[in-house]
Amino acid sequence: MVVRVHVEPNAYFDSVALMAVAATVNRQPGVELAALLMGTSANLELLRDSGMWDARLEEVSPNDLVIAVRATDEATATAAIEQALQRLRAATPVRQPMDTVTIPRTLRGALRAAPQARIVAISVPGPYAPIEAEEALRSGRHVFLFSDNVPLSEEVRLKRLAQDLGLLLMGPDCGTAFIGGLGLGFMNAVRRG
Repeated sequence: MVVRVHVEPNAYFDSVALMAVAATVNRQPGVELAALLMGTSANLELLRDSGMWDARLEEVSPNDLVIAVRATDEATATAAIEQALQRLRAATPVRQPMDTVTIPRTLRGALRAAPQARIVAISVPGPYAPIEAEEALRSGRHVFLFSDNVPLSEEVRLKRLAQDLGLLLMGPDCGTAFIGGLGLGFMNAVRRG
């Protein structure tokens, strides 16, 4: 068995996209384990515990994408990393011409574009999540906080703020919610009622 690690600096991907690609890569012949994750301390510890550590990971930041593969041989590991990168690039949405659609770049811009929104879904790297969640709460919106690696002290502070404002804060690390027939995050097909 060989272990190969690839790091893409400053390449944030949502964990849902990473899990979907990892599931595909893990089905490839000769791949024992493929992990696609952001370079958070918790994720790096998982790699260390699973025997997929590489010295280059000492320099990784939470904003870096890490692809680690344990495979039967070098060629299989390299091919698996390439497949993962190709699938991630293919999953990146193609931008529409700017004259046909406006993509808000900030939460404030998104709320201006959809002032009727009552729930804000947040999925950004953990260190930035409290900033976005607080802004959403202070704007009077409920929050579905998919982001993980939010410090416990920030989680407590945000939940107290939500309670004081009469709002709901789901998360951090909220994987799924089913509200009024609408699924947020991971979703299963369920009957109404």
